[in-house]
Amino acid sequence: MRNVSALAVALMCAPQIASAQNRDSDSHFERRLAAGQRVHARNINGDIVVTPSSSGRVEIVGVRRGSSRSADQLNAQVTETSDGLMVCVVREDSDDECDGNGYHHRGEDDDWGRASMNLEIKLPSNIEIDASSVSGNVEVVGAQGKVRAGSVSGDIRLERLRAASVEARSVSGEISASIESLTGSGTLSFKSVSGGVKLDLPRGLDADLSMSSVSGQLDSEFQMTLGGRTSRRRIEARIGRGGRDLDVTTVSGDVRLRVNKD
Repeated sequence: MRNVSALAVALMCAPQIASAQNRDSDSHFERRLAAGQRVHARNINGDIVVTPSSSGRVEIVGVRRGSSRSADQLNAQVTETSDGLMVCVVREDSDDECDGNGYHHRGEDDDWGRASMNLEIKLPSNIEIDASSVSGNVEVVGAQGKVRAGSVSGDIRLERLRAASVEARSVSGEISASIESLTGSGTLSFKSVSGGVKLDLPRGLDADLSMSSVSGQLDSEFQMTLGGRTSRRRIEARIGRGGRDLDVTTVSGDVRLRVNKD
């Protein structure tokens, strides 16, 4: 495994933009990966946005935000892993590290001030994504294969997926997902603590459904065959012929399943 620190390989620095308080600087990393490999992205304070790549290469842009001196200390650090790439936002003035197992916080200073960095990732259709942020939104558009997204304090938005499996988790945020098509029989799992979950799923879906909310409504456009434990707060049912697991859970929020009209 070889560490590519602070986007040092294939790095291009974009010019400073006039509105420095909103967008301080960009760093650009590109790499071609073998089909089926994965990009793991980890952020502490900032969004992650994943969109399709038209070049056939993974492209990663780190965008610093904020005018404080702390912003100058933020870098996107890329590490080669056995299954692809790991990219983490780290502070140069800390002992934080990014390796094949993810982000490791080794210091006591968690104060990023007003500084943040957004990660913008362009992903080829044959590469999978695993993206999570502590304080920021995660948006994934057009991804295929296995898709994973998570946030502690932020929303998760997944659009136009053609997925084999999906896992989305948020502690304090909404989850919305639009899946155009499904392959294989992988699990679909969506869990939030304080936020609603809205899913647009393919017509003709076959799944074994478990959905629950402690203090919200449960609503589905799909015809279901009820079974197992069923109450106002929890429904277990078969959609279509059943098969793959569809697990949708929130503590405080509504759960809504819609038929994808696209």
